[in-house]
Amino acid sequence: MSGLPPGLLPTGVPTGVPEEMTGEILIVPTRFEHFEEPSARAEKVLGYDVFGHCCYSHHEYALTRYLLDDDDIFYEEVSFYEMQTAWLLESGQWLCRIFSWFGMGHCRNSSGSARFELMQNRPR
Repeated sequence: MSGLPPGLLPTGVPTGVPEEMTGEILIVPTRFEHFEEPSARAEKVLGYDVFGHCCYSHHEYALTRYLLDDDDIFYEEVSFYEMQTAWLLESGQWLCRIFSWFGMGHCRNSSGSARFELMQNRPR
């Protein structure tokens, strides 16, 4: 996991937000907690406002599988990856960006998609 892309840093309106969702103001975090579990390929960052309330959430994880190459040697490959980032809006709703990627093995075909959603509760 490489950390947050610049467009997802909690400093303003995230990159790529649909126009109908840009009118609201994000609550900017002042303190962060970082959690990482390398064996599970998972990472989580929580951000808190000046009052100690969670106003930012980011998590990402990867699912892997073992495959055999042409020389019958095992190697590990990512088969699914998800990154979810959410910002608390002044209205109390959460603006959530979800990116999912599916690997397709030896064919090297893969597909990924990103979408934004408004949620009533912080994603877990």
